[in-house]
Amino acid sequence: MSKVNDIKNMKRQQKFITPTQVLAETVGEESKEEINLSSNQEIKQPRKEVRKVERKRVSFDLRTDLHKELKMQALIQEKNIYILIEEALEKYLIENKQ
Repeated sequence: MSKVNDIKNMKRQQKFITPTQVLAETVGEESKEEINLSSNQEIKQPRKEVRKVERKRVSFDLRTDLHKELKMQALIQEKNIYILIEEALEKYLIENKQ
């Protein structure tokens, strides 16, 4: 029974690190304490109030290579995919307005 408790305790002690923290981290320079401090600071920051925008759900096919790149950019920029698509469409529509 103690083995089970040991495993449970080890699991409880593991720290959660987001993929964005891993991508932003320089290899070998940050200690575990610095990672914990930065994650705690992120949690304590107040959330920005965003005004509600009416949205319409759409469905379309997209090339897999574009989708993969879009997911990576969303992760790097810490934004949702739909926000990146909206920004790109807005830019396109402004540039091509006649």
